[in-house]
Amino acid sequence: MSEFLEIFKPTFLLHNALWGSIAVGFFCPLIGVYFLLRRMVLVGLTLPQISAAGISFAFFLEGLGFSWSLHPGEAQDRFLALAGSLVFTLASIGILAYLERSGEGTTDSRLGATYATAFAAAFLLVIANPTGKIEVLNMLQGEIVSVTSHDLHILLGVYAALTLLIWLLKDQLLLVSFDREAAQVMGKKVVVWDLWLYGIIAIAISMSVLIVGPMLTFAFLIIPPLAARRFCQRMSSFFVLSCAIGGLSGFLGFYCSYLWDLPLAPTDIAVASAFLMGAVVVKLILNCRGRLLAPLA
Repeated sequence: MSEFLEIFKPTFLLHNALWGSIAVGFFCPLIGVYFLLRRMVLVGLTLPQISAAGISFAFFLEGLGFSWSLHPGEAQDRFLALAGSLVFTLASIGILAYLERSGEGTTDSRLGATYATAFAAAFLLVIANPTGKIEVLNMLQGEIVSVTSHDLHILLGVYAALTLLIWLLKDQLLLVSFDREAAQVMGKKVVVWDLWLYGIIAIAISMSVLIVGPMLTFAFLIIPPLAARRFCQRMSSFFVLSCAIGGLSGFLGFYCSYLWDLPLAPTDIAVASAFLMGAVVVKLILNCRGRLLAPLA
């Protein structure tokens, strides 16, 4: 019990990592719900990897001598990584959306090729970088255990702003995500609302990849909403339960990682997956119970 209470103290060495893990776990499912509604699960896998490629590219240019700031340092490195990540993610969303509308190829083939290309580019650009290979690799892997108070405050501030924006625009975003044709008939500017959603997604993924890496970002985007949707009939409960499962996965994953000296990201994913498997089992039990009791009603 003392070890459990210890992690909540402000003096705890990994205090920032704890709250960073919870914040990412809580917020990413809020975006992930829209991935499920739009059947964009593969996009959720591809975009974090593209974001990582953007980080590698930005540092590759810096390694070649392109000057980005008169005041280099760790804070500037974070800004540079975020800029590269955001530019690549936004550009890729735009290109993928255009190809989707033009009917060029199939969605799965486009996303598969894009993911593979981004994965290769991220590491080849690091290898080709004349300086700072170790630092960039650590950034790509998302070293959340070393997150600073400054980074944590920025992360929480950005997530809070995006959460408020999603809440204010939820009616329009949900309508466009559920039924684009109906939204067009009602005179909604579908493309404009798509751009709003894509912008929110790009910022959220760029921040998450920078803090926890691409794989954990994808896991928190998809796994908690998959677990939550089995028990929700209303969108409000879908959002709330998805975020609750994600935040709890982030907390329990951190605690198990700290308690048993395990790597944080895989432990977070394992805990989230345990919630998903538990949700599947519980739903099967409830369905079987309902079938058994139906003849008696």
